[in-house]
Amino acid sequence: MSISVTVHGIQTAQTPTNNGRWATADIITTDGTDTIVYAVPITIDYAIASISICNRSTTPTLPVSVAVAQADTPLDREFIEWQSIIIPKGVLEITQLMLEPDTRIIVRVGP
Repeated sequence: MSISVTVHGIQTAQTPTNNGRWATADIITTDGTDTIVYAVPITIDYAIASISICNRSTTPTLPVSVAVAQADTPLDREFIEWQSIIIPKGVLEITQLMLEPDTRIIVRVGP
């Protein structure tokens, strides 16, 4: 399985902002392990983000879940996508996420 994740958007603060692509990751675990893809810096006021999850494989993915969490282990209520299957060569995209400082974007692949 070949899954890659990209996080991009706009961060706002009274100091210079960080716009564009913030993080990329290859997800290699398919056992339901949580992977922290990005943590919003505590030095900003808020961030507006988009997440793109690409299935580079020729087969459908195992279930993919995405959480926006306050800790490294997400609570059930923090999942914004739950066990979605991404078609071969397909993309799951989540846009216009308003994120607070110290928030984590977490991806889980598998059961």
